[in-house]
Amino acid sequence: IHLIDTPGHVDFSVEVNRSVAVLDGAVLVVDAAAGVQAQTETVWRAMTRASSKLADDHTHEPLPCIVFINKMDKEGQNFCLAMDSIRSKLPGANPIALQLPVFREFNNRNDPKFVVEELNNEESPQGEFVGIVDLVHMRAILYPDPLGRSVEENVPTVIPLVESDSLQPLDQNCSMTKAAMMGRIELIASLANVDEAMEEFYLMEVPPTSSELNAALRRATLTRAALPVLAGTALKGRGIEPLLDGIVDLLPSPLDRLPPSLVQADNQISKREDITYPGLGHALHSKLLAFAFKVVHQKDRGRVVFCRVYSGEIRKGDQLMISSPGETSPRVERVGAMLELTAGGRLNNAADNFYQSGEVCALVGLRTVLTGDTIQLSTSSRYKREEEEELVFLAGVTAPKPVLKVRLEAESAAEQRRLSDVLEIMVTEDPSLVVEESQSTTHISGLGELHIEVTLDRLKTDFGFSNIWTGPPVVAYRESLTKSIMTIYELDKTLGNTSRKHMQAVIQLELEPTHCDRSCAMLSEPIITLGPVVRDFLGFDSKLSEEELVAENELARALILGCEGALKRGPLGSYAMANLSCHISNVEADLSSLKEMPGILRATAAQAIQEVLKQKKDDKDETIVLKEPTMSIEIIIHNDYVGSVLNDLVTNRRGTVGNVILDENSNNNNSKALIQGEVPLVEILGYANGLRSMTGGEGAFTAEYKGHATCNINLQQ
Repeated sequence: IHLIDTPGHVDFSVEVNRSVAVLDGAVLVVDAAAGVQAQTETVWRAMTRASSKLADDHTHEPLPCIVFINKMDKEGQNFCLAMDSIRSKLPGANPIALQLPVFREFNNRNDPKFVVEELNNEESPQGEFVGIVDLVHMRAILYPDPLGRSVEENVPTVIPLVESDSLQPLDQNCSMTKAAMMGRIELIASLANVDEAMEEFYLMEVPPTSSELNAALRRATLTRAALPVLAGTALKGRGIEPLLDGIVDLLPSPLDRLPPSLVQADNQISKREDITYPGLGHALHSKLLAFAFKVVHQKDRGRVVFCRVYSGEIRKGDQLMISSPGETSPRVERVGAMLELTAGGRLNNAADNFYQSGEVCALVGLRTVLTGDTIQLSTSSRYKREEEEELVFLAGVTAPKPVLKVRLEAESAAEQRRLSDVLEIMVTEDPSLVVEESQSTTHISGLGELHIEVTLDRLKTDFGFSNIWTGPPVVAYRESLTKSIMTIYELDKTLGNTSRKHMQAVIQLELEPTHCDRSCAMLSEPIITLGPVVRDFLGFDSKLSEEELVAENELARALILGCEGALKRGPLGSYAMANLSCHISNVEADLSSLKEMPGILRATAAQAIQEVLKQKKDDKDETIVLKEPTMSIEIIIHNDYVGSVLNDLVTNRRGTVGNVILDENSNNNNSKALIQGEVPLVEILGYANGLRSMTGGEGAFTAEYKGHATCNINLQQ
């Protein structure tokens, strides 16, 4: 079993995305006190709807999942309320409890009392979390006092509650057994709604055996009809053994999963139903198909590539064919070494130098492999293919658009050159990190404050940049349109003094917003399209897409790149334009001059866009607007501070409040409130310190990028 742990923070969502692309199942960890949080919802969306760069239907199959409600030893925990938050906040989730938490009350230390938290109980028992009741196997798993013991030595005591054959209670008067019997009946009733075999047991009032119940749970989990829920506390090692058993019993093997969708070099998608069983990528297929989902650099080994092997096998010394989405010709490299993860998290040389379908491997010696590349066996390695096959690749790993930018300066020219080399390595490792360099400045852009902080810390600790200067963070503004703009522009210039060249062309184009309202929307790059009149006049193939024309035709390249270049600097603040389309409907020029100087088209298109945008800016009719990154925010505070935090959020930070949830138990001194809303990113830079100051150090918040929203007019000015 290969386990991959990903950060839960939204700033590192790219780690979740690339792990989803290669895993067969997932364990979703939920806080027992806070329940489902904003970041949990982000991870859930990634698991249930894996995204792709190419097309909506070119995706990885959604992941079967089990839930582990962690931190059951935390103050304010409530297993039932955490279950309710899963049911209400995660779309399509059908949580089914497989366990009940057990607590030990401290009323009488010489005669401890064990209390089971029953389902549908709004109040959680008070006391120490000591174990769980297993509703599948009808047994109690109780853990000893962890004092003086390591997690590995914290071996639980397993107590059967029923007879193995008849499933009759061993002790009719035991409160724990009674709670377990009621919980098992509810478990069977929930499964009866999604599994025919359990429905028959339920209607006939015949108790299923543990193996029959486990088989039904596995079927429901694999089809994502049920979401098994377990409980424990990872810090103290309680509930971990049943969780590992649940991974083995309920989550799929590679044979239970469909092969990933493949795309040919011409962007034709091979859908799963069109693949002959077992097709390339299926665990039983003999030919190699692997996916590079993570790249790291080590000082002693260089680039280490982590791959998921979908089909076939890979060995040390194999010659591999590497292909990236959008490339027409593959790169060929040889595997220099293979690594395996050992105890302590260290990578050592693999003993067998061999990996097969379903495994995750680490490869050394692949110098050009990037995250998202597809790996196949080269035709000259080990065996020759019977016939030449088309180049295929898998869905790449998506990286969200950066929302925060920081300027960096090294203390000397030599350090600046070294900084450029190190940043190139870091971008290879982290596709969500964007580096922009000019002759005088270096900027790094990331997904949030924590992302930038971790990057800067790595520069200092891992790469030795102790005296690097960093500027204040700047949010990534964009400019967009609120309505369509049409223009006809004529370029008429003469170049040179001696060999005078006349540049003349006329272009007609329309800029149109892709999101007409002022609501928050995710960023999308400008879309350039060529109309039929333009294609006919310039002799372009009507069947080719704009991307294919750019690659094959110099005139199309000049025309489209001219538009893209002009849209990189808007008129309001020189921010890049976004969420719009540019349709070129007509072009008039002398074809012989265009073939001699394709730059005529590039200059005409660029100046046409610049002139019409400048004119609309001068008109001040709000056709062009500034967009700023906006965050969904959740703030958890004590009830006493709700008023001051709301006032600060709305009045000082331009936030909007969507919901305020107060703890119903108002008599409890520890009662908490949850504030949900939206706020511009620029207003919550450094908000953690301000929130702690307002709440006496008790407040906490999480923020997730929702999209870019229109700034108000006063702020734009």
